[in-house]
Amino acid sequence: MGLVARVVEEAGIPTVLVSTGRDLTAQVRPPRSVFVNFPMGNPFGRPGDAATQRKVLLEALRAAERCDEAGLLIDLQHDWGAPFGTIMDTES
Repeated sequence: MGLVARVVEEAGIPTVLVSTGRDLTAQVRPPRSVFVNFPMGNPFGRPGDAATQRKVLLEALRAAERCDEAGLLIDLQHDWGAPFGTIMDTES
């Protein structure tokens, strides 16, 4: 996705990637990205967790707004709440 982001940026459209793979994102160096330490496939949080999803989205948009350094990778401070692979009841 980092390579796609570069092409989109060349067309004048700002991008920000929300990543769950910090090491790969650091290697690709997309124009701007934020990292959340969530399991792969869950960059905005658990299904149905609208509050966390909104927080991640707003932080990503703020990064798009204020980042002027190419390749910037910002670590967001969200906690998944359990070891990855642990099944948690999201209804409780």
